[in-house]
Amino acid sequence: MKRFRLSSNRTREIVYTTLAGVSGCLVALGFAHGIDLLHNWIWVPLSHAGWKAFAGVGLLVLCSVGLITGWMVGKIAPEAAGSGIPQLKVSYWRDMARIRTRLIIVKFFAGILSVGGGMSMGREGPTVQLAGGVASIIGQKLGVAGFQLRAMTACGAAAGLAAAFNTPIASVTFVLEEVLENLNSRLVGRILLASFASVFVLYLLAGESPSLALPRSLHFDWLIYLLVIPASACATLTGAAFQQAALSWRKHIRTKASVPVIIRPMIGALITWGAATAAFFWTGHIGVIGLGYGDLNTCLTGSIALSTLFILLVGKWIATTASYAWGGCGGIFAPTLFIGAFSGACFAALMARIIPLPPDAIPILAVVGMSACLGSVVRAPATSILIVFEMTHDFAIVPPLMLGALISQMLSRKLCAENFYSQVILDDGIDLTPHKSVQDFSEWKKRRIASFATFPVRTLPSDDARQARLILSETPFNAYPVYTPESGLVGVIARSQIPADESAPKEWTLAKATTVPMDATLDQVEASLVEATLGLVIVVDTNNVPLGVFTLHDLLRCQLSLMENA
Repeated sequence: MKRFRLSSNRTREIVYTTLAGVSGCLVALGFAHGIDLLHNWIWVPLSHAGWKAFAGVGLLVLCSVGLITGWMVGKIAPEAAGSGIPQLKVSYWRDMARIRTRLIIVKFFAGILSVGGGMSMGREGPTVQLAGGVASIIGQKLGVAGFQLRAMTACGAAAGLAAAFNTPIASVTFVLEEVLENLNSRLVGRILLASFASVFVLYLLAGESPSLALPRSLHFDWLIYLLVIPASACATLTGAAFQQAALSWRKHIRTKASVPVIIRPMIGALITWGAATAAFFWTGHIGVIGLGYGDLNTCLTGSIALSTLFILLVGKWIATTASYAWGGCGGIFAPTLFIGAFSGACFAALMARIIPLPPDAIPILAVVGMSACLGSVVRAPATSILIVFEMTHDFAIVPPLMLGALISQMLSRKLCAENFYSQVILDDGIDLTPHKSVQDFSEWKKRRIASFATFPVRTLPSDDARQARLILSETPFNAYPVYTPESGLVGVIARSQIPADESAPKEWTLAKATTVPMDATLDQVEASLVEATLGLVIVVDTNNVPLGVFTLHDLLRCQLSLMENA
C-alpha cells in the first residue's frame, strides 16, 4: 500500500490554521476575563449600594471611561472604534488582511475599558477583530502573504467568535456569511479546524457550560408556534429601528458634528449613565450597563414582570444606540441579543394577560426574539439560528428559531437595504466591490467594467514624437491609446506596430479605438472586448477622455482570482 504523506503546503496550512484557532481562543478568553473583572469590581458592588451611590459613582466611572476610550481611539487608532467586524471585513478585502499591531493593542484595552467599564456594548464583535488581527499579525511574522494571510485571518475570526460565545458551528457560518460572503468557500475546512481548535482549548481552560442557561428543557406547544410569528415580527422591528437610529446618528455625528473625536465616547457614556440610572431606580436591575448577561439569563426564566421588562428594553435600546453612535469601542452582538430577548419576553408577558399561555411561552419567545433581532441586524439567518441554539444547548428551540428567522429575513430586507456591518462600511465611503472575488460567472457579468480595468491609462500623444518615445521607453505595455486634449482619442496602436524610425505619431497607422463608459457592466462590453482591435477596450468618462483600459489579460486575471478565492 502506498504510504500517504501530506505535502509541505498542506502541512503548513494545518499548522497555520491550528495556530490561528488556538491564538484566537486565548485572546478571546483574555478579553472576556478582563471585561468580567472590571465589571465585577465596579458595577456589582454598586448594584448593592443603593441608587444614589449607583448614580454618583456611576457618573464618575462612565465619564472617565468615555474620556480615556476617546483619547485611545482618537489619538492612537481611530479604526478601533465600533464593533470591529466592519473594520476586519475592510482589512480582509481591501488590505489583503494586513492588520497593524497597534490597532489590536488599542482595541484590546479600550474594549475592556468600554464594555467592562459600563458602556452598553458587546465583546463578541471586538473579539472577532482581535482574534482575526492576532492571526494576521502571526501570519505576517511568519512571512505568510496574499490569500494565505487572508485565510489565517478568517480562521482567527471564527476561532474568536467560537470562544466568545462557545458556539463553534455558528462561528463558522458567521465568517462564511458575513466576512467571506460565500457559504461555499473552499476555506470552510480550515475555518472548521480553527473553530474546533478554539473550543478544544476553551473546554480545557474554561469548561463546556453554555453561555445562556434555560431554566428547563422546553417542549412543543401549538399555541407557542402561533405566537412565534408576531413575536419575531416585534423583535425584528425593534432590531431594525435600532440599526436605523444608531447608524443615522453615527453618520450625522461623523459628518456634521463639531464635537472633537476624543470627547464623543464620553457623550455616549453620559447617555448610557442616564438610561442605566433611571432603569436601576425603577427596577433595581443593572442590565443596561455593559453586556447585561445577568439580566438576560433572568429574562429567560420568565420571572421578570412586564413593567421591568419594558423599562430594561427601552433603557438598553437607548444606551446601546448612543454608545455606538458616539464612537464607543464595543460591538452590537450582546446588546442585540438582549434587546431581542426582552422584546420577545415583553410580547409573551403581554399576551399572558390576555390569554392563558403554557409555562414555556416566555422562555421560548424570548430566545426566538434573540434570534430574530440578531438576524434582522446582521442579516445572517443561519448564524442567528445556530448561535442561539449553541448558546442554550436546547434542541427543542430550533424549530421555532427557524420560523422566527424566516419572519426576520422577510421583514428586515424590506426595512433596511443593507445589514448593519455593510451599512457602516458604506457610510464610511468605502466600496469593497472592486476588491471582492465574485462567486460565479453570472454575478461576474453584472459587475461594472471599472471594477476590473487597469487605472490609470498611459496614452501616447499624437503630436509629440519625443514625448511618445519617452513614454514607450518607460512603460512595458503592448498597446497604447493615442490621445491629446486637442484632437481627442484618435486610435490605438500596438508597440510592435510603431515604426523604428523617428516618424511622428500622427503618421503612424492607427487602429480604431473601442471605448466603454465607466458604469458599463461586463456583459454589456464582452462582445466589444472580443471584437476590439488588439483585445483592448478603453474606459472613458463622459467627455471621451481615456481613464483606464481593460484587456483579455485582465479577463484571465479575474478568472484566476475567482478560482483562487472560491
